[in-house]
Amino acid sequence: MSLALQVLVSGLGAGAVYGLVAIALVVVYRLTGIVYFAFGELVGLAVFAALLVAAGTGPVTQTNVGALRFLVAVAVGTIVCIGTSAGAYWLAVHPHVASGSVVGWIAATIAIAYAVRTSIDVFFTRPSYVFPDPLPFQDVGHGGFVSVGGASIQVRAFFVLAVGIALALLATVVLRRSKLGRGLRAIESDIEGAAITGIPVNGLIVAAFGLTGGLAALAAVVAAPSASFGVDAGSLLGVKALLAALAVGFSSPAAGFIAGLGVGVVEAGIANFHLAGLELGPAYHEVLPIAFVLVFVALRAFATEGNSTLRET
Repeated sequence: MSLALQVLVSGLGAGAVYGLVAIALVVVYRLTGIVYFAFGELVGLAVFAALLVAAGTGPVTQTNVGALRFLVAVAVGTIVCIGTSAGAYWLAVHPHVASGSVVGWIAATIAIAYAVRTSIDVFFTRPSYVFPDPLPFQDVGHGGFVSVGGASIQVRAFFVLAVGIALALLATVVLRRSKLGRGLRAIESDIEGAAITGIPVNGLIVAAFGLTGGLAALAAVVAAPSASFGVDAGSLLGVKALLAALAVGFSSPAAGFIAGLGVGVVEAGIANFHLAGLELGPAYHEVLPIAFVLVFVALRAFATEGNSTLRET
């Protein structure tokens, strides 16, 4: 029971970040019909930009950066992701979307991802980094861990989960009640009709790319001190978020967030799986969630095709 609780909380903490990136993927897909494969790398760029401001490219510990500098680093990382995400879409992806070239936008998003990853590699050459953490979680409980139901749980996991849920709720309120959200929903329903009524379609889509990317980046930077990370962390984050979005068929941002939580819990469960002498461990927690969702998507596509065939007959 204690292990199950530990897996649940740690999985939900990681899943909150996956869910926020999934929200960004779902919003972008429903507005433009594209899968923005570069989102993971852009979020990774935000984390490393924040690290560069907080501590440079050299060795860093979790306690050698003050709270003010940390906040500045978080702000810079988020702004970098917003600007890069929006700019990359407008300059590299939008021309292909406008011309209806599927191959073009796929190639453009992959090229953006590669360019961002290469840029990070230039400045950060070590295999892994520790993100500074000015918040005194280590003073809570026993070295930053509390005992709940017999399980030893990292206090920061609760914090990351709370931040993730708060940001998801903020995104939901903005999408449902703000002028920006109403404009985006109009574009999603009928892009040509929205343009005719005077809604600035291109401007709102660019804003959506930037703001959703910034939202996910903010969560990732806040979660970064939880564990060491490397230059491939953004890519893995993007893949897991994409799995969450695929699992719900890009149906809604809320569904994408919930699916992200589920991916996090499954990942944590796989890393701690023990049954009758069989142990999977961390080596499998990157692979099996991908395999599970790919099988799910394949079965769903097969079922959809079967239903279409039945309707035709």
